Amino acid sequence: MTTFIRSKWLYGLIIIAILLLMIPKYSYNDPDTFWHIEVGRYMLEHGQILHYAIHTFYGDKLPYVPHEFGFQLIVAPLYAAFGWPGIYLLTAVCLFFLILGLLRLGKVSRKELGFEEEHLLLLPFALLISAWIYYSYFKGRPQMISSWMIVWFFVCLREYQHSARLKYAAGMIALSLAIANFHAGVWLVIAVFTGMALLESWIAKLLDLRKVAVFASVWLIGLLNPGGWKALLYILTVTKNDYNLLINEWKPLRFNSLENLPMMLLLLFFACTLPYALQRKPFRFFFMLGILYLGVSNYKQNLFMWLFIPYFAAALFEAIPLKTARLHFLSLSQSALRWLLAAGLLLNTAYIFAVPPEISTRDYPVKEMDYIMQHTPAGTRPKVLARYGSSGYVMFRGADILCDGRQDPFITKASVGTLGWNAFERSMYGFSEYLPEIVNDDKPDYVIIGSEASGKLITEWNKTFGTPAFKGPYGSVYPFRINSKKRATRAASPDCSLSFSLGLSSCGLAPSPGYTRPEVPMRSAK
Repeated sequence: MTTFIRSKWLYGLIIIAILLLMIPKYSYNDPDTFWHIEVGRYMLEHGQILHYAIHTFYGDKLPYVPHEFGFQLIVAPLYAAFGWPGIYLLTAVCLFFLILGLLRLGKVSRKELGFEEEHLLLLPFALLISAWIYYSYFKGRPQMISSWMIVWFFVCLREYQHSARLKYAAGMIALSLAIANFHAGVWLVIAVFTGMALLESWIAKLLDLRKVAVFASVWLIGLLNPGGWKALLYILTVTKNDYNLLINEWKPLRFNSLENLPMMLLLLFFACTLPYALQRKPFRFFFMLGILYLGVSNYKQNLFMWLFIPYFAAALFEAIPLKTARLHFLSLSQSALRWLLAAGLLLNTAYIFAVPPEISTRDYPVKEMDYIMQHTPAGTRPKVLARYGSSGYVMFRGADILCDGRQDPFITKASVGTLGWNAFERSMYGFSEYLPEIVNDDKPDYVIIGSEASGKLITEWNKTFGTPAFKGPYGSVYPFRINSKKRATRAASPDCSLSFSLGLSSCGLAPSPGYTRPEVPMRSAK
């Protein structure tokens, strides 16, 4: 008996240790987080939900589909109250519900197949998957919340199909509404899951009016979000003309790459589970096809294969011989597990409050923005041209930017500028030989150029723009503000103020001798 109790305590300590290995400082510093905090702060300050992009070179003219406003309204006050530890508080809560959801997902799968719900491998497997999801996807973004919501929606969906109890129907409807308001971009996934369940019921001749009403409610209630149907179909906006493929997380996965080895191993393991998991059941076959499609599409959607691998693996575990009598101490009650998870996450929370993380000065223009804001009058937002990946931070610090972390406002005709590129294209392609023309057209007050730029380009830019006013850990700051005395001396109008730096004639913007307009790459027509 004493040995059993000691083993139980040891197992509990191992669970806490696994949570402590999910180190808090790696759960932040994503470029999108800065943008979400600023947008949430703005909405709370002005008492409105935004339908246009803010703090851009275009003022408030570019339309925006609000599809993550619920997340933004949470992270903004958390950051205002606690700083980065406040963001981790939300992360810890999401991780708590995700682990419990993954565990319940495995149990539901086993119940569907007629197995005993509990299995000793379910919890270790759920913790392993949670650790990967944490390090790969929990970066202060809406997918932290939508991940556990989608898992629990699926649990409610399968339980409802099994028992048709009202509480599971209510859970599905409530989670559909929540996902549509916190992260509407992934709402289509649960809509498709619901369609699969409806088809399953129809094949089994179990489809009645009550089920139709529940499934229809799941679909219709999603429309109750600020962006309406446009938010629910947001995926069609971000994939327009393949602009999303310019962002790394949307690019097709290269399974032969060493950095994608965990994803390749997951895909192989997923294939190994299928002979045990499908069991000639229509829903499982439909679901397998959906998860396979999402899992091999790109890094962003590969998350869904990680979220639902417990549903498939739970059946495979039945084929693994275990001496359950010797491993009985691995069985924990739900209340004990919740206390252990809470203890581990509270220790992590205490640590991050004691040792708050700092923003990486090499990944983001921290010192560079310090310099810019020191040279900007109070209450003024300078126009700063920066790379796409750092623009969210630049906006967060108080500047207006060319393009932030959202695509839809910046791929519009209204944002088209020089070279025939929209704002998103100029942000992605602009830090190249085309930068002088973009600077001349967009007229920023400052340009921040990262130190990763090639030496040849930096040399050319120094010739064109002059010596940078400031060099920091991230890169260099080139100022283009010209005070009134210099303008009077040079007799240049405000619209022509950049021409002196760019080697362009003063008012007509015609090229001066020695300046050659670069060739513009043509995009294939869509």
